[in-house]
Amino acid sequence: MTPSPGDPLATSALGGTLVRQAAGLADLVGELEGAARGSDADATHHERALLLRVATELDAVGLLLQAWTTTAAEAAARVRALDGELGRHDLVVDGHLVVERPGPSGADPRARLHERERLQERLNRVTAVRSRELAHLRRELESSTVRLATLSARARTGA
Repeated sequence: MTPSPGDPLATSALGGTLVRQAAGLADLVGELEGAARGSDADATHHERALLLRVATELDAVGLLLQAWTTTAAEAAARVRALDGELGRHDLVVDGHLVVERPGPSGADPRARLHERERLQERLNRVTAVRSRELAHLRRELESSTVRLATLSARARTGA
């Protein structure tokens, strides 16, 4: 199976950074709340609420990226687990297809065909799970982008 674009380690690192930054923002909101308690007029309540929502959103995105990285690593491990069976029947994975290895083969043609179909089905299950997870990630990131853009606009306009 051809890996999808992107670097799982970098994606996980980005997720971890977002989670840490979200925690830092939440801590700053706590400090601002403490400072606001001493004054009669709380002019920063709106800003603190927006910051807290941004922190919550960044935390959710960071956790989502880290979860996706785990899923991607598990899918890659399941594909690697097929290597032994593929090799015994002179088969290889080309993209998302199980195909015959180039060159002469000592494998029984009937057994080879049967194994190719069986291993293709296993590969299809792995690919389907990964595709569903990637689609879920894409939907969640698109939703988060809209929520963060809305928060940004509200912060700029003071709404």
